Amino acid sequence: MATTTGDVLQAYLGQQLGELRRHGPGARAGQAEAIHQMRVAARRLRSLLATGRTLFAAGAADDIRTELQWISGVLGAARDPTVVQDRLRELLAEEPPGLVIGPAAERIDETLDASAAAGMENVIVALDGERYALLLGRLAEFVTAVPLTAKASRPPHKTVRKLVAKDEARLRRSVDGLAPRADGGPGIPSHAEAASRDEGLHEVRKSAKRLRYAAEFAATVAGKGDAKRLSRMALAARHIQTALGLHQDSVVAQTLLSELGRRAAGSGEPGFTFGRLHAREGQLAAQAEADFAKAWKKFPGPRDG
Repeated sequence: MATTTGDVLQAYLGQQLGELRRHGPGARAGQAEAIHQMRVAARRLRSLLATGRTLFAAGAADDIRTELQWISGVLGAARDPTVVQDRLRELLAEEPPGLVIGPAAERIDETLDASAAAGMENVIVALDGERYALLLGRLAEFVTAVPLTAKASRPPHKTVRKLVAKDEARLRRSVDGLAPRADGGPGIPSHAEAASRDEGLHEVRKSAKRLRYAAEFAATVAGKGDAKRLSRMALAARHIQTALGLHQDSVVAQTLLSELGRRAAGSGEPGFTFGRLHAREGQLAAQAEADFAKAWKKFPGPRDG
């Protein structure tokens, strides 16, 4: 039975390593859900290594975190184009037929199909390559003999809760540091101001995701009363992550649509539909940001149970 923070940490890391391995065959076969779950496992591992960095010997997890970021990025490049493609197909389907002008659907599909195919090729190369094999080996060694500090020998309840508190503070700082959002009239933001706001929201999303993973882990080792609050916090962080994930998807889609519009102008094709879709994505991004604001207002305060 796990009696120290190091024990529960080791068990969790081992579980996520198992998930990473379990979904490898499906990811190699191009299964979207396997790619997603493998990416989640890599993110959870990397997140907990960051959250629990004071429990590990100095620098012991740094290289592993870097490699987990690499494989997560490889997996994302295979899956993300499909996510954007699905949302743009839905928007196109909602457009009046007379306002879909030119080969907009074909250009979107050929661009994103090519991106997804290239991403999938890179997944296969990566998962069959030496770099990933070394990562798995290093993770296995790390889990078997985690290089821990004295703090990891303490009982898990309070130690892990303190780590979550640090991630909670990190989220609050990222929200407090957001660039202000201008509303209408002379306050319409410049492109640079809007980009700064979007980047800030992306950082909030990453902080919320890290807090969610930490709180979910902590809830499994906490006392009954504290576990309830931690589970509530994890759910609240997930709501923020979801809203801002949709916002980020919209930002990515807008960037693509701008590029497709420029290509259309250069080739003599109509760009009208790309402009309409860009405007729709702008509305969806604004809605996602509003959903984030609502979720943040409901986020549990320091003393909420």
